[in-house]
Amino acid sequence: MSKVYIGLGSNKGDRKEFLQNAVSEIEKDSGMFILNISSIYETKPYGVEDQPNYLNAVMLIETDYSLLEIYHKVKKIEKIVGRIESKRWGPREIDLDIILYDSMIYRDELIEIPHKEYSKRDFVLVPMLEISPDLIDPITKESICTILENLEQKFILNKVEYNFKEIVGGEIA
Repeated sequence: MSKVYIGLGSNKGDRKEFLQNAVSEIEKDSGMFILNISSIYETKPYGVEDQPNYLNAVMLIETDYSLLEIYHKVKKIEKIVGRIESKRWGPREIDLDIILYDSMIYRDELIEIPHKEYSKRDFVLVPMLEISPDLIDPITKESICTILENLEQKFILNKVEYNFKEIVGGEIA
């Protein structure tokens, strides 16, 4: 079984509902077992700044799916949950990104693992650190904690009071 970190984000419509629906869809898939989900963080937009704030979280799943299978699964879940294709870096109903797949380093025209620029985003690093305090970056071999400490730009505005465990029946760590 592989351990996969998936970033969740939404800044359009009912942001919590989009995150909740994405978690529910992942939970429905018998090939993905949710091990843990971080808190939700409200964050300033990354990249294009003239848009609403995001809600972001990270989940850790265990799966037998290959990287390519997971990629296609999360893209399908985005569509089921209600993502409408829009301009790059623009507002979105739901965004699911594979951040890490075990300690794999991989890149092709479709996907890059670890996720490109995840190490520049506190809204990915803080939730990852919350659910996996000893996590190591497969490329630099630095701890996520060290990467976060050296981060120059911050995007997190606050932690949102919300409990994903209610969605998945309290079965996660």
